[in-house]
Amino acid sequence: MSVAVLRPWASALPGLGPDLASALRLRALALSLEYRYDDALIDVEEALRICRRARTVRRTTTEVQFATALSLRANLLRCVSREQEAVDDAREALALCRGSLSRAPHRFGPILLSSLDELARSLDRTGEAEQALPFGEELVDILRRLAPRRPSYERYLAGALHQLGGYLSDAGDLSDALRIANESLQLYLRLDRAHPESFALQVELATHNRDLFLKRLNQRS
Repeated sequence: MSVAVLRPWASALPGLGPDLASALRLRALALSLEYRYDDALIDVEEALRICRRARTVRRTTTEVQFATALSLRANLLRCVSREQEAVDDAREALALCRGSLSRAPHRFGPILLSSLDELARSLDRTGEAEQALPFGEELVDILRRLAPRRPSYERYLAGALHQLGGYLSDAGDLSDALRIANESLQLYLRLDRAHPESFALQVELATHNRDLFLKRLNQRS
């Protein structure tokens, strides 16, 4: 249901709060795809306020919406160069997911992945690549376990490997960066063969990273 439909009802029926938060978050996501980050932040911040007020209403659903909105706000803040605030949001989302994962793994698992990704990316953007590494590595480890059982996760694994190579390079470990970048490239090439032209840009970017890390490693020798 849309924000306009839900908003008047949610003020009278607190149980609809998580649904309004979800609608606001989805609208924020759509706005972000149009690069309207300021408008998207307004919506996602309202979603967070609703979830904070409704913590005892439909508890698991509310917490899922809260963690998802935090992860989305981290992404938006990173897009507008507010990386340290993004780090704080991603840390909070990750802590909530870790605390709730055993209670509802299927609901909090996907948000755990996005929170790990956002935290690693934001830390790297603040110049703290070494702090980003454990979160990037944890994300890759989880996706390595998921991908054999769920082939749709292979694209996420390839992307996580691509990012991890960048963190390793930024941290000065070019040998591991090259190894991980090559693994990402090989996976993207396989995906591109299975889905012609769907991964052409990713193959190009992965090739660039692989060649860049190789060049830097040779210059260091």
